[in-house]
Amino acid sequence: MNSSYKKSFAIADAPEELVRILVFAFDQIDTMAGVIDKDGTMLFANQSALKIVGQTLKQVKGCSFRDSPWRNHSSEAKRLTDEMIERACRGETPIHEDSLEAPDGRIIPAIFSIAPIRDENGEIIALVPEGKIISDIKTLQAKLENERWEMQQWIDSMGSFVAKCTPDGKVISCNQPFLSSMQLSLESVQGRYICDLTRMKRFEKNQEKLQRVLFDARDGIKGSVEISFSIEQENDRTYLFNASPVRNSSGETAFVALEITDISEQVRLRELTLKREKEYTRRLEKEVSKIKKKLETTEQFYKNLIDANPTGVLFLNHNGGVIFANPKMEQYFERVGIPNDCITGRSLNQLHMYPADQFWRKNLTQFRNETVFGQKRMILSNNCSAIYYLEVLFGPIKIPDSGVKGNVVVVNDVTERIKLESELLNARIQAEKMSSLGLFVSGVAHEMNNPLTSILGCAEHLIEDQAHDSEAYGALKIIIEDARRASRIVRNLLKAANPQNSNQSKIYLNDIIEYVVNMYIEQARKKDIRIIFDLCGEINPIIGDTTQLQQVVANFLQNAVDAIEESGIGDQIIFRTLNQDEWVVMEIEDNGPGIPEENLSKLFDPFFTTKSPGKGTGLGLSINYNVIQKCGGFIFVAQDAQPGTRFIVKISSVESQEVSAKKKIEPDDATYLPSKVLIVDDEKTLCRSLSEYLRELGCRTDTAFNGLLAMEILKKKNYDLILLDLKMPVMSGIELYQYLATERPELAPKVVFMSGYSGLEIQTASGFPHIPILQKPFSPKDLLGLLSNIYEKPLPQQEL
Repeated sequence: MNSSYKKSFAIADAPEELVRILVFAFDQIDTMAGVIDKDGTMLFANQSALKIVGQTLKQVKGCSFRDSPWRNHSSEAKRLTDEMIERACRGETPIHEDSLEAPDGRIIPAIFSIAPIRDENGEIIALVPEGKIISDIKTLQAKLENERWEMQQWIDSMGSFVAKCTPDGKVISCNQPFLSSMQLSLESVQGRYICDLTRMKRFEKNQEKLQRVLFDARDGIKGSVEISFSIEQENDRTYLFNASPVRNSSGETAFVALEITDISEQVRLRELTLKREKEYTRRLEKEVSKIKKKLETTEQFYKNLIDANPTGVLFLNHNGGVIFANPKMEQYFERVGIPNDCITGRSLNQLHMYPADQFWRKNLTQFRNETVFGQKRMILSNNCSAIYYLEVLFGPIKIPDSGVKGNVVVVNDVTERIKLESELLNARIQAEKMSSLGLFVSGVAHEMNNPLTSILGCAEHLIEDQAHDSEAYGALKIIIEDARRASRIVRNLLKAANPQNSNQSKIYLNDIIEYVVNMYIEQARKKDIRIIFDLCGEINPIIGDTTQLQQVVANFLQNAVDAIEESGIGDQIIFRTLNQDEWVVMEIEDNGPGIPEENLSKLFDPFFTTKSPGKGTGLGLSINYNVIQKCGGFIFVAQDAQPGTRFIVKISSVESQEVSAKKKIEPDDATYLPSKVLIVDDEKTLCRSLSEYLRELGCRTDTAFNGLLAMEILKKKNYDLILLDLKMPVMSGIELYQYLATERPELAPKVVFMSGYSGLEIQTASGFPHIPILQKPFSPKDLLGLLSNIYEKPLPQQEL
């Protein structure tokens, strides 16, 4: 800085009272203000300035203004600060837009200016730096004008351009800064019009403006005007002429106080701000246009999404009237004769959509209740033959700060599913009825066939010793014929109760599983249960009845869903298929509560259930067992499913059945007899007659009247043939066979079942479909025929 501009200034040289008043005046200003000497050293800062930077006067006093917290400390900012100080020392009031950093780290935009302070001789003795936050430029401009006016009032002696004029605009007096700037004396300006002292652009127009302001002031109206003019040969600058009327005690205008302020920098900033505002407005309009196009695209996308929705969608207003229906919903209404132009504005009731109860019957009472959000059942019917069953989901349309303004309704047509479920339910009821009848008839047949076997065996044994023309021969012939007739009656009764004429065909288990699961998938989802497929892509076909196997899968699925729902344990069901040797395997696994160990042995018993009363009949698994046995398979429960349950179903594949059929041979005339036979039956007469007949054929026989006695015998002896009754007290034939399979596996292949049940029922109850079966009542010829099919060569004689 040029040393010619340096001059010390000390507030301490002023009277103490004046200093106090000046400090108080500075603190009343809401802008940042202070006093620095011409070297730029801080002498004073008001409270507004100190508050902005969070410091005290003691901290900043004596430091350089260029390094003060009000200035940016970059090299460019320091250079600019030095330049502003130099300009102020030359009598200018430089203004610059800058920023400062708040104590919390925020960058605050501001306008800084530095004004000179002159003494009574017009010499500059100090500088006043002033800063104003310009966060809101319009507020800044208004306050800047007001603050500048206020500042000029108290710094009148420090260089403001102030003139005292007559009401007509003639100069009466003016302050020293005004004279200095005009380079005139007071005597030379007195009595002259203020317009004559300046060289105005567009003189006549500006002169009229200034005169109008002066005339308004003369009439008591304060006014101001912006005028550009130059002093001598200087460039034109913009000045603000403020004309304020000063009234005397009579209320008349005594003179006009004319304040002239150089606002060239403010005008420049204003023009710059206006330019930036126009530029910002242009950019904003461009962005708004882009956003509008994007919103239109988004709106079209969501409209296309709703229109392409495979389910029906309705939007209802707060009164329940339809304001929108997507194309799928319009198709639903067209089915019942409602055209598209009759949909908007109508309620669901007027559109013939009625609430339904759990049995899909109309329930018109629900229309009187308040709308409840969630899923409902509804019927779409227009008094015509077509009735559509709908699952409807209601949800609110929410507008921020406005609450619920309407409803969105999602409609799914489940008519076909309901029909299929109804058909499946009817088939299941019929199957359970027939199964119950079959179980009852089987029990009766068992009790009838046991004595018929004894009667037929004894009669055939006795008739061999009678002459054909004897009376005894005739009586025995009648006994044999009537016993066979009674046997045929029992068999016909069993066939009626257990019809075998199912529609057998080649089918794939994967197709059956997917079909049934698709019908039950919505029911499972509502209960938060996941159904997972783990199906073999190249599963072998089987022979079976499609409807019956669908019932099997449905029973397994329903049992798993019910168990998970009632216990609250588990959330998934897995269907798995695979090829295993000659078997096609289906596994049904869930992560539910599992099956207690004490119930495992009773799972397939008719009427056994753990469900609550009225929810299950206990015939589902029994029916499954029966159907799978018809397909040449069996069911059992895996013991490793922890937690949860895993059922395993094995069914012979088509290829294995064809191979088995090819291996069959026709029995020849030779009959091979076992050497040692054990007969196990609770009917003593049957054991006795059968034992005598086999002994006559050369076989050695032992008898046991229940499974427990037979087990004790089999611990000590070996046999070539074990005739085992299925149903016995103490220990059944199934339990004895399971004992042999575990403890004496070499004897298990030598077991032949005997029972009054049908062959299919024996396989179903035992779980071992390939065990030979001797169905009661049977004759000695029937026994010989079975033995001929079993043994292809004589068995070796073994000693006990």
